[in-house]
Amino acid sequence: MLKEEFEDEFENDDEMDEAALEKFDEDPEEGFVPQVRDYSDRRILIWEEDEARRNACLEVLSDLLMGATLKAVATEAEALEQIEADDWDTFVVDFYTEGVSESDFIKRVNNYPGSILVALSMGPLTLPDERDPAKTEYLRRLFDIERSGTQLHA
Repeated sequence: MLKEEFEDEFENDDEMDEAALEKFDEDPEEGFVPQVRDYSDRRILIWEEDEARRNACLEVLSDLLMGATLKAVATEAEALEQIEADDWDTFVVDFYTEGVSESDFIKRVNNYPGSILVALSMGPLTLPDERDPAKTEYLRRLFDIERSGTQLHA
């Protein structure tokens, strides 16, 4: 009996919840279409050592956050240099990368005024998956949070 209840509860796993549906317009011919948002006021710094993951993350976020200024760097030294050189409101890192969580960069970001720290697992990021509205809406929400020194984990 318990197994049947569990299966019924998750039978429609691919359907979006009501909050996610609010972010879409319904087009009778195309189904749900994401609403266009303007992220031109956002400045996002990505630190990822692995080149393939860094490029995938940059491409996915560029696609997702239209108008945002994004910069991706490979080393902690480059990331620290960017903190000094420019103003950023959001920092994206992969906490699964060894040493990131204890790094000087994370310590600096935690004290960076009005910033958001988004921790993503960049390994599974791919454009085909991230172009699926059911998946992108949850990722996009991480970047719609009001800035106030928030840490977000996905």
